[in-house]
Amino acid sequence: MTEICINKIISDLVTGVKWLVLWVAPNNKYGYWLDIKSNSRIPVKFSVSDIIHEENNNHYEFSDYIYPNDGLTEEHISETEREHRDRLWDMMRYAVESEPEIYEKKSRASILKMIADEKGIKLNNLYKLLDKYWRSGKTKNAFLPQFSRRGGKGTIHNQVRKIGRRHISGAVIGKVLSDADRENFEQAVHKYYLNQQKLSFKSTYEKLLEKYYANRDTDGRLRLPETSGYPTFRQFQYWYYKNRDITAEKKKRDGLREFELNDRAVLGKSDYGLMGPGAQFQVDATVGDIYLVSQFDRSNIVGRPILYFIMDTFSRMVVGMSVGLEGPSWSALAAAITNMAADKVAFCNKYGVKISKNDWPCRHVPASLLGDRGELESKNADPLVSLFGIRIVNAPPYRADLKGLIEQHFRIVNIDAISQLPGSVKPDMSKRGGHDYRLDATLDIRQLTQIIIKCVLYYNNCHYMESFEKSEALTAAEVEAIPLKLWEWGIQNCSGALRVFPEETVKFAVLPTAKATVTEKGIRFKGLYYNCERAKLEMWFEKARMKKYWSITVSYEPREMTNIYIWDSEAKRYDTCYLLDWNSKNEGKTLTEIIYEQQKERLDGERHKTSAIEAKVNLNAEIDSIVTEAKQINKSAPSKSKSEHVSEIRENRAAERARIQKNETVTSNPELETLVAGSQQNKTEEELSPILRMIKAKVEEQLKND
Repeated sequence: MTEICINKIISDLVTGVKWLVLWVAPNNKYGYWLDIKSNSRIPVKFSVSDIIHEENNNHYEFSDYIYPNDGLTEEHISETEREHRDRLWDMMRYAVESEPEIYEKKSRASILKMIADEKGIKLNNLYKLLDKYWRSGKTKNAFLPQFSRRGGKGTIHNQVRKIGRRHISGAVIGKVLSDADRENFEQAVHKYYLNQQKLSFKSTYEKLLEKYYANRDTDGRLRLPETSGYPTFRQFQYWYYKNRDITAEKKKRDGLREFELNDRAVLGKSDYGLMGPGAQFQVDATVGDIYLVSQFDRSNIVGRPILYFIMDTFSRMVVGMSVGLEGPSWSALAAAITNMAADKVAFCNKYGVKISKNDWPCRHVPASLLGDRGELESKNADPLVSLFGIRIVNAPPYRADLKGLIEQHFRIVNIDAISQLPGSVKPDMSKRGGHDYRLDATLDIRQLTQIIIKCVLYYNNCHYMESFEKSEALTAAEVEAIPLKLWEWGIQNCSGALRVFPEETVKFAVLPTAKATVTEKGIRFKGLYYNCERAKLEMWFEKARMKKYWSITVSYEPREMTNIYIWDSEAKRYDTCYLLDWNSKNEGKTLTEIIYEQQKERLDGERHKTSAIEAKVNLNAEIDSIVTEAKQINKSAPSKSKSEHVSEIRENRAAERARIQKNETVTSNPELETLVAGSQQNKTEEELSPILRMIKAKVEEQLKND
């Protein structure tokens, strides 16, 4: 049976209607969906059992929802778009989080009317916004503006008359706003409103009139001009909320510390529904008690790994993991979050572990994510809220007990699995005379990942939790206290909090970004060189060679640097870059390993530099010695004029070649060499003549043969 999750598309094969699942009750009995092929804004209640029955009869077909703005991250959103989105989110947040009341007609009307009265907005506009939120995947980015469909982006129109409704008396209240008025508004807001004195907006308006529009009479009292001579509170309020920056306002009025603790978008409702799979995931990191070796050079010990696990609180199921060499950081956590939403069959197959979908059926996004004030408290976690609607919950300081489930899992992994491996940390390692177990390191990061995957599969499918306290429903259903059994039961009975997003969407939302350089050799990033189809089509490398280098922003996965990714703003997608062939030794390697290897090569180069310089100094000295000797020999040569020196070069060259050839012939013939040696003894001319004639005959014979 296909699980019924939020944002699942259920197609009626008989009528052709396509239903978008908006919400599923925690007890998995009923839910609400919306006909996305019609213009209706009214959610319809459905029975889960009826859907299961229709699916079994092949009347329904399930498919994944295609999200608008897929792959869009905060970096791709302009400041204006972000302000527009946040303003609408701030206005609609209470409504969209009032589940399931917002799906019922009467309560929905009541909630939206309250917001309309409070904000002074037409009720029908709120219905449009709510429908847009539902049809856009129930994420904060549903409220992003579509400026491409509008005209006059950011234009302020100069008024020639006062617009808006007239006062009940018929008089003109308020003035035609000019650029000077808007400048007065901005100065008053910055001076009186955006500070920690927390002056009310009404009092800020009064300060505005006092400073810029009131005149002082002779008696010292301030007088305002006619009603058409100064702006109304409504005009001032309209201008401010049109240009409002909620984030900046909170930071300046409440202080940065208070904003980071209580007002950031990562904080959400704390009373969400009943417990079930996906209601809350827990995430944490630990240092693995084992030393690893490098994938490049296995004689190099690279230290201990960092393990990240994400666990479902309800079932104790491990739903995501990562093993890396970088310290606890957002990039390491991003790898675990990506794995949380990934197809586990493909993930395991990548490491040579064969499984079926039922062995690890987890690729979901939770309703909330519990951390410990580390990486989840940084701004990097904002996309989890804006894109996926995840509530971020951070445990208070010194309260690791609130994440006891995952802390216990770390203990199981380190004690039951890692402690048996070569290179694992032993209790007596620090004792004097104790064995240094670092020298036993045998496994690299990839091999350890294979082992951890197998440990997770064992834990999820076979580990019986004796201390697990079953609920009354679990006891009645006789569900075994095994994570996979609990997960499957929860999916069938209380899975309303789970969501499924495309793996690539989650991946690109959390991957770290950095600057790369386009050069004639390729896209240079972290000392590596990449290529991609877009670069080849647009001739980036030819342009870089003819003109100059330029920088681009790339997303990358530190645990495997085989590929990096470039965002194409026009096509609204990522282009995948791959390592060039001559860089292929880095395929499958982590960024930490690559940096370690680069540093090692640089150190090796430094060590050899001294000996290379020394050898070069000796070479120069030997050359100088030979030159000096040649100069001394030249001094004994007969003197010639300059013209004689240069005019006889060709003849000298021919004679020199003949002499060299003659010497080579003599030295290559032992008999001739003996004769020459004999001729060099102290002999008279008569005694030398027969010898010289013999030498001459031998040479001529040799030349003739050659």
